[in-house]
Amino acid sequence: MEGRRAVLSLSAWRWVAAGLAVAAATATPARAAEPKVEDLGRGPAYARVGELAVMHAGRIKPLDTVAREEIKAVFGRESIKLRDAEGRVVASWGPVAAFLDWMVRPEFWDDQPFILVDYGPLRQKVLDGALKQQLKDIASRAPESERPALQALAAGPELTAAAVNDYVRSGRLDDAGKKAVAAIAHRLGEEAKWLSPREIEDAKIAGHGDPEPFMQWASELNEQKERYDANPKSAAKLSETERRALEVARRLMTYKAVSGDETRSATMIRVMPRPSSAKAMGYLAGVIKKARESKDVRSLSPLEFDVLKALDTYWDAIPRDQRRDPGEDPKFDERFGAWLRENSAWVPLKAFVKSGAEDLIAAGYPEAETRAFLAAYKEMTQAEDREPGHLAEPLAAAMLDSSRKLGEAVAAGHYATVAAIERETHFNAMNPFWLAPFGYGAAFVLLILTIVSGAFRPGAASKVGKGLYAAGVAALVGGIAMEIYGFYLRIRISGWAPVTNMYETVIWVALVSAVLSVVLEGIYRKVFAALGGSAVALLGTLTAVNVPLLDPSIGSLMPVLRSNFWLTIHVLTIVSSYAAFGLAWMLGLIATTYYLTAVYKRSPTYRELAMPLVPGIGLLAAGILGVAAASMSTGSNWGASDIFYYICAFVAEIGGMVALAGLLAMAGEFLNRRVFRDALRDAAAAELHGELADEARGPAYAGSRASAMASAGGGVATLARPTAAQIFATEKTAWGKLDARGLAMQETAATIKPISNLMYRAMQVGVLLVAAGTILGGVWADYSWGRFWGWDAKEVWALITLLVYLVPLHGRFAGWVNTFGLVCASVVCFLSVIMAWYGVNFVLGVGLHSYGFVEGGSQGAMSVIIFAVLAIPLAAAWRRTLGYRMA
Repeated sequence: MEGRRAVLSLSAWRWVAAGLAVAAATATPARAAEPKVEDLGRGPAYARVGELAVMHAGRIKPLDTVAREEIKAVFGRESIKLRDAEGRVVASWGPVAAFLDWMVRPEFWDDQPFILVDYGPLRQKVLDGALKQQLKDIASRAPESERPALQALAAGPELTAAAVNDYVRSGRLDDAGKKAVAAIAHRLGEEAKWLSPREIEDAKIAGHGDPEPFMQWASELNEQKERYDANPKSAAKLSETERRALEVARRLMTYKAVSGDETRSATMIRVMPRPSSAKAMGYLAGVIKKARESKDVRSLSPLEFDVLKALDTYWDAIPRDQRRDPGEDPKFDERFGAWLRENSAWVPLKAFVKSGAEDLIAAGYPEAETRAFLAAYKEMTQAEDREPGHLAEPLAAAMLDSSRKLGEAVAAGHYATVAAIERETHFNAMNPFWLAPFGYGAAFVLLILTIVSGAFRPGAASKVGKGLYAAGVAALVGGIAMEIYGFYLRIRISGWAPVTNMYETVIWVALVSAVLSVVLEGIYRKVFAALGGSAVALLGTLTAVNVPLLDPSIGSLMPVLRSNFWLTIHVLTIVSSYAAFGLAWMLGLIATTYYLTAVYKRSPTYRELAMPLVPGIGLLAAGILGVAAASMSTGSNWGASDIFYYICAFVAEIGGMVALAGLLAMAGEFLNRRVFRDALRDAAAAELHGELADEARGPAYAGSRASAMASAGGGVATLARPTAAQIFATEKTAWGKLDARGLAMQETAATIKPISNLMYRAMQVGVLLVAAGTILGGVWADYSWGRFWGWDAKEVWALITLLVYLVPLHGRFAGWVNTFGLVCASVVCFLSVIMAWYGVNFVLGVGLHSYGFVEGGSQGAMSVIIFAVLAIPLAAAWRRTLGYRMA
């Protein structure tokens, strides 16, 4: 029989292999038709270009960092993929190569679709005029019978992908015409998320009046937004399309700041320190004289304008009575020179390379090094222009070497070291925080398998499970090691504690929760601590990597954060408390899952469990209808329609939570009946076989076991050899005693007990940290703002979080809160952490802690997620209540 089964299996695999071969053969022509993707800018030459030290956003960093940040801001990803008219990828550009090529060949990039416009209505608005004109051109070449339909399509109020696709399917154009119209449909589709700079700049947008250029429209929208932010009653709130238009305008301006001739943009790449010698002071004195005589700064060269702007910045930073012209007062020149070396912004790359060597030498730059750098840079850019994306490494190396020699000659001791630049480029290339989720994800999966395999039970599965457990803990430690290495590099790069923005706090919470789980796992060895820690760490790192609002860039600090001592001890303490509470939250969700699928005294019917669906669906429908009605309101300012909108949204979310709780309760009962019913049957059989074994050992042993069972409240049946019918009969007659169901309930309680203990310990750690962090925050506030407590939003919510978690801890200690109550509290209390951490920064956005505020935040999506999570303990409570209710 086994041999026959093996032959059948082999035959089946042959059929599968034959099918795969046929599929591969039929798929070969399609793959051959795909265009070859040209991979550009990936060699060592661009790695050397990326090591060029530049100043950007107030910090000295390698060009590699700037390129990655700016490319991602414009394209949405760090590498640009260019597509043809049919949406197929034809070229892939590395970040440094694309950034360099923007400067060298702007005429090429102006016509390439790489500016992210991922909001369909806005993309449709931008392309409307151009695509309608294309339809008119197609209509002029189409047969007479098709012209009216094409012209009507072009004359419609809105040109949508669905309407164009419908015409393609129903029209009678020739193949060329169908292809041209299908290309228009593709441009309007969701997959075509990128437009070219020229398409955006040439677009005419019908705003509040006559059609106007896109950038002019965006400028007006920006002014409208500023007026609304200052006073909501003074201007209309931007619509979603208008808000997205501002984002696209910023992306276009970022590209133009790199590729265009503008030399006065705040986003310019600054490539060289400023000289502070007497010769430089004399040059600046001449520029001042020229500017005063001409009374028009537009007559100045880019270099002259830049040095004059640097002096103006320094004048603004000192008292008026200390201001002097360079060359008049030696003491002023000395102070100004020190500021130029240590604090001044560097000279923009465009201003530097567009100035002749003679002008730069006159401005105080050393002659030999200046000429060498200009020559090397020119040779490199010419080579890039000749062979885009294929730069030779010697040219890049020569440019990098000459720039370093010039920078060190101008600002000895203040120019970025080779080690610092290489450290940051290594950090960018390795990206440890991107690798950490792989370790955490592997740990999560392995530890889940550990629980499924019964690692801590006797038997063959135990050995396999313990191996899975060891591998899971090792993977968790690997994820921790990757994050620690990432934080080590990030701290060495920035010089500050790694909690200066929301991105850093999220990955810090992931790390601390993982470390705390390993500590608890080492003490208790119950699997669940490591499982909860890996889940929190995986969620945190994945969120940090994938949510665009969490900016991973390393920027300069606000003045209030520049006390590294207080930043370290206060902010790290507070954020670490979030990690402990997050671990308790995840352990609570794990325990809630056990409660949701547990065996109770009775099995509720699906009809009983589905009762929350009636009010839940009713509230959900009413809320959605109210939201739709409020959304159709055209009120320009905050008013009754906005309040009605949020009330209806809240009602819809409450209804969704209640309905979802009913569905989850039904799912928990289904799993209990389908999966755990067999476990109950096995437990009953094991009990009966245990009694038979007692009888075989002798009457005295059997009698003592029967007495013990009787004292425990369990009935004993004496059967020679139990059959399935006898097992069911025994289970039915002994229900309600310490039978199979009672044993299963005891097993569930025994499983949840260590989880609740771990949860309690995590909550204790969190309360200790948040209390210490709140007190330390008051000390820092007294140091920074002159008062210990000011009822700031962050301060208030830190205190609320402390008080909220003290309730279940004291209630548990006093015996007022049972295990199930503690489990539910760990989930519900985490809402205070979400408000203190996320809500104050993304929703309220008020108070003195403005360094953490972020616009956006997807509050709607976040609230839906919160209510969905709250539905889990609600479902467990509902099923548990019904399970203990006597029929």
